[in-house]
Amino acid sequence: MENERKIKILELFGGIGAPRKALENLGYKIKSIDYVEILPFAVQAYNSVFNNDYGVQNIVGWNLNPDILIHGSPCQDFSKNGRNNINTGRSILYEETLAIIDHKLPERPKVIIWENVPNLLSEGKKVNHRVHHNHYLTEMERMGYENYYAILDASQYGIPQARQRLYTVSIRKDVLNGRKFRFPEPVPLKKDIRYYLEKNPDSKLCTLSEAERNLFFYNDDGQLCVREATKQGYKVIQDMDVINVEFPGSTTRRGRVGHGVCKTLTTSPRQAIYKDGALRLLTPREHLRLMGFTDRDYNHMILSGIEAKQVSFLAGNSICIPVLEALYHSLEELDLLL
Repeated sequence: MENERKIKILELFGGIGAPRKALENLGYKIKSIDYVEILPFAVQAYNSVFNNDYGVQNIVGWNLNPDILIHGSPCQDFSKNGRNNINTGRSILYEETLAIIDHKLPERPKVIIWENVPNLLSEGKKVNHRVHHNHYLTEMERMGYENYYAILDASQYGIPQARQRLYTVSIRKDVLNGRKFRFPEPVPLKKDIRYYLEKNPDSKLCTLSEAERNLFFYNDDGQLCVREATKQGYKVIQDMDVINVEFPGSTTRRGRVGHGVCKTLTTSPRQAIYKDGALRLLTPREHLRLMGFTDRDYNHMILSGIEAKQVSFLAGNSICIPVLEALYHSLEELDLLL
């Protein structure tokens, strides 16, 4: 049953619209009062999925009044896989979100959700990103919000992808009225990777490169193995194993294997599936499925002129929709989506 009241949402660093998609999947009518994304083909993909005509824009210098604000500022410099160089200026763009909330909205949103990588909580001698998260929490509290944060894994919310992300949920204290927000409980995974696989994938999109194929060999027992940084130097591959071959030159990340569950999709995902004695890469369509998007969304993106490789980039840069749906259910329990 559709909820009659339209929720006004504002998506900053909006990507391909996972927050909006999750609300629509739950039956909510959405009034997208703005969507801010600087990457042109991400905007093109968003418009193709939601039939909008948004243009490319930065988050600096404008003004609206949402119920919910969702932002996923760039994570490269917080990520373990990234450069860990906060001086690029990308990851501290969350400061622009704080400025918008503080100075540029007629009324502060009831709920603000920030999605980022777990490494934002790191606090070592060489790398201390937690100072930025603490600063964000302090500023949100100053503006009248109560903060909650947790690391949620997509594989515990219905998607066979081991994708851990830090979700920080800030709720205005006046609407909480003394109540407490609770993050959704994990649920058993009912459908493994095989449910998300294409039956007849395009060979041009799923063939391993020569360097990737060289990671694999057969041992004396005739078992397929992948070279990786273990004591014996390899791991035996079984049916329905998903092997991350994205980092073939790495001594620590080579051949990461998950059984029935893929590893975290990045913006350049190269993961192989071993099924029924055959080895191939996951396809861009499958990458999008593993973020909770539909084949209809994929078709709209391709028909709009977006390349398959760009779809994979956008999938890896998005937020996992079923995790957002679970978060929204927790907000529903407090009547915060009404």
